[in-house]
Amino acid sequence: MPEATPPADGRMSWSDAVAGPFAATTCLWQDLDGLHVEAAPELPPRTSHLWGWTATGRMVRVRLDGDTAYVATCEPTAGQRTEPWNPEYGRVLGAARQPTVRPHLGKRYVQVIVDGIADGAGPITFIRPANGRA
Repeated sequence: MPEATPPADGRMSWSDAVAGPFAATTCLWQDLDGLHVEAAPELPPRTSHLWGWTATGRMVRVRLDGDTAYVATCEPTAGQRTEPWNPEYGRVLGAARQPTVRPHLGKRYVQVIVDGIADGAGPITFIRPANGRA
């Protein structure tokens, strides 16, 4: 199945984002129930940002505003800067309202920062596991 191409401005509905850019990705997001590392949910989660990655290394970042998703995608390239993700914020990775077992809480994540956005908007940060796999 060919991968859907997001519109030029990256804006689409949440259902289009799930069916297109988030297809076959593992996603990371934080909400009031804690840190999630799983497939994109059917309904927009109560958060502002989600990050996703595929087995081939493609990364997705979405900023949510209700049911509107502002999508950026990135293929792995040599010009990306990689840094630890919130190394001093261990509380983010352990936050949860309900005591649940979440096997992804002990994993390390990195920020992949892509500079030089063509329209001058500045860098975009993607988050993925440090080893590049879920």
